[in-house]
Amino acid sequence: MAKKQPKYTVRSDGLHEAIRVVNGKRIAFRGHTDTEVERKMIEYKKKLERGPLFKDVAEAWKEEHFPTLSPGTLRSYTAAYNRAVDRFVGMYIKEITATDNDALLQSMAKQKFARKTVANQRIVLNLIFRSAVLDGTIRYNPCAEVKVPKGLKTTPRQLPSDEELEVVKNYQNDPDGLLPYFILYTGCRRGEALALTYKDIDRKKKIITINKSVTYVGQQPSLKEPKTAAGTREIILLDKLAEVLPKHRIGLVFPGKSGELMHQSEYERKWKRWQDRVGVTLTAHQLRHGYATMLFEAGLPERDAMELLGHADLATTQNIYTHIRRSRKEKTAALLNQAAETF
Repeated sequence: MAKKQPKYTVRSDGLHEAIRVVNGKRIAFRGHTDTEVERKMIEYKKKLERGPLFKDVAEAWKEEHFPTLSPGTLRSYTAAYNRAVDRFVGMYIKEITATDNDALLQSMAKQKFARKTVANQRIVLNLIFRSAVLDGTIRYNPCAEVKVPKGLKTTPRQLPSDEELEVVKNYQNDPDGLLPYFILYTGCRRGEALALTYKDIDRKKKIITINKSVTYVGQQPSLKEPKTAAGTREIILLDKLAEVLPKHRIGLVFPGKSGELMHQSEYERKWKRWQDRVGVTLTAHQLRHGYATMLFEAGLPERDAMELLGHADLATTQNIYTHIRRSRKEKTAALLNQAAETF
């Protein structure tokens, strides 16, 4: 009986080989026998059908996305990323369903995570799965319709008190007082203020152009464009701010000692010196909300305030306005109760 001829090519080293084109790539399958070659082809086909592990897709997304984040966002996204990888360890991304994503958010809710933390978790999951859809790894995003559970605790935004705002106004001539004063009367984010140059200030038109921000990698500062189109905007140069801003200057409005972008440690020391000298614990973010309070009390519609604050969506502005409105009602109630005692 004649010896059975091999089905696939036999190389000079004795290995059987089959070349197949898979998704535009030439793949070589080798083995000591035809049977071994066919087994490897079947295994490879199953592997393609299963797709990559969630961990591998998430890691690729992380390497591309994380370098673009600000330090604050990076911290919150890192925690969310680690939770997602731990939750779906060993799972192929094609196997993960909307139910799996919802279960992760529900488990966080049961553990009493704050709403913002759970919302960030959903954002990170959504971004990872969205990237997998765009590169063809999966057909649909299993997180797209998943909602943040209701009833989660929220940390109320702490508005600066009237007494604290008076301190900011009265100490604008303090060696470190101009930056807090500037943020209060522009609503700029910290990074936006530190990136501002005198060229961005048009005194004739009474406009300040916001088109960049300082971000930090470690302690090292660098410039970046706003995260959203709403971040690029023109804000009003108020008269009382124009009066105290230095004139006929060039370069950065708030430079570091070297005249370059301020390092993070330098900013933190400067802000702490100011806090200690004037006796407040206000943050730059609280002063930004002080500006929002001014917009509210001036009667500006929410959509106008949204543009001046550089919010990407109206809901963010509405939440701030709601909090201001509630705070003012509580203050009014306290004043009325006090007046009623002697009425």
